[in-house]
Amino acid sequence: MVSPTHIAPMAALYGVPIHEAIASGDLSKITAIRDQALDYLAAASEIERLLPSLEKAMKAKGLPPQALYGVAIQDAVTRGDQAEVARLKAQVAYYSRLF
Repeated sequence: MVSPTHIAPMAALYGVPIHEAIASGDLSKITAIRDQALDYLAAASEIERLLPSLEKAMKAKGLPPQALYGVAIQDAVTRGDQAEVARLKAQVAYYSRLF
């Protein structure tokens, strides 16, 4: 289990920092980003494991999951909000595994 004191990676873990670390040829940067990625993946599996419990708690409080419909997705795409687009993609992937 990831501890509550687990800190976020120093660099956002997406392709650019990983490619930059590789391109730098700096072994300390490469291993640091690899270690951050492994920590992130470990935390992500813990989050995925606990997400159904979170959904159940929300449902018990009368809160439905966020509706995933075209307008919300299109708005995020139009704004160019890549973080929101990524979040919506993750929601779609999660909810699709429930069916």
